Amino acid sequence: MRFFFNLFSLIFSIINIYAFQDSTNVYQIEYERTLTLEKNPKPLVANYEYTKFIEINKSLYGKKNKIKTTSVLSEDEDDDSILYFTPSGKNVTAVYKDYNDAVFYSKHEVAYKYFVVQDSLDIFNWNIEEQTKEILGFKCQFATMDFRGRTYEAWFAPKLPVGGPWKYDGLPGMILELKSIDNFIAFKTIAIKNGKLSQEKLIDNPFDGKETLTWNEFKALYKKKALELISYRPNKYSAGIISSRGGIENYIAKDDEEYNKALKEASKN
Repeated sequence: MRFFFNLFSLIFSIINIYAFQDSTNVYQIEYERTLTLEKNPKPLVANYEYTKFIEINKSLYGKKNKIKTTSVLSEDEDDDSILYFTPSGKNVTAVYKDYNDAVFYSKHEVAYKYFVVQDSLDIFNWNIEEQTKEILGFKCQFATMDFRGRTYEAWFAPKLPVGGPWKYDGLPGMILELKSIDNFIAFKTIAIKNGKLSQEKLIDNPFDGKETLTWNEFKALYKKKALELISYRPNKYSAGIISSRGGIENYIAKDDEEYNKALKEASKN
C-alpha cells in the first residue's frame, strides 16, 4: 500500500514539474500615455500594454489595440487564452525586450519608410532617491535620469519584476509612473494583472529576420535624409523641407554643426 502511495506521489510531482515548465508567469501592465505637443495644446491620450514573461525573461509593449490578447488568467482558471503580437505597418510604438541578452527592438520612421532599431538595455543611467509613495497598492521609489534629450522622473515598484513602458527600463523593479519634466510625455499605470500563460502560446522576437540598425546608424540615416530634404528644390521658387530634430528622443543634436550650417544656408535662400 505504501508502495502505491509513494508511486502516486512521484507521478503527481512529475506532472506538476512539467506543468510548471509548460507555462510562464506573466505580468501585464496597462499604461495611460499622455503626449503633449507644442503645436497642439490638447494632450493626446492613449492606452498601452506592457507584458513581461517572467520565466523566459522577455517582454512585449505596444498600443493596446495592436496587441491581440485575452485577459491574463489566474492560476485557478483554465488556460485557453491567446496572446500574440503584431508590430506591423505603422505601429512604431512596438517594443520587444530580451532581458537575457540585454537588448530591445523598436520601430522608427524615416521619410515614410520604417526601420527596426536594435538597442541596448544598459543605456539608462538612473539616480535612485529616497522618496516613496504608493501606487495601486505597491510601495514605489523615486528615480530620475537624462535620456536622449529629456530629463525624466519615475516611480518604480521594487516588489514587481524589472520592466517599464516603451523603451524605458533599467530600474530594480517595474516602472509604474514616468514623465519628462517638460511634460512632453507621461505614463501612468491604470491596471496590473498577474497570472500564467501556456508557453505554447507565447511568441519569439516579432522582429526576428528583419534587418536591424543600431541607434547610431539610425540617427545617421535620419540626418542624411534631413539634409537631403533641406537642399531639395524642385524649382527655383520652392524652398527646402525642414525636418524635426526628433520626437520623444533627439535624432539630431542641437549643436550639430553640419545640420545647423545647412539650416543657415536654407534660411538665406
